[in-house]
Amino acid sequence: MSYVAISTVKFPTSLKEQITNIGLEMIPVAKKQSGFISVHFHMSTEKNETMMYWEWESKSDHEKCMASEDWGRMMSKSNALFQSEGVEFSIQTYERLA
Repeated sequence: MSYVAISTVKFPTSLKEQITNIGLEMIPVAKKQSGFISVHFHMSTEKNETMMYWEWESKSDHEKCMASEDWGRMMSKSNALFQSEGVEFSIQTYERLA
């Protein structure tokens, strides 16, 4: 089985490049973590929104990544951006059933 986290970020047009860049910077950090399977990063063709589909071997692998020093540094770097006016971040998680 696997565990999936789908994160979305809605943003004003003025932050598109910054949001894209920070998303791209997150990928190699996640890839170094144990239990990582894959990530897919998408930009909406209709609105200012990104979606990242993160897949892990287990929920605990995802949680370990989120608690890692490397991820903490990435979050410290991106926190102000994600808290900017007009930015909305959300995450939903799923366990694979079949």
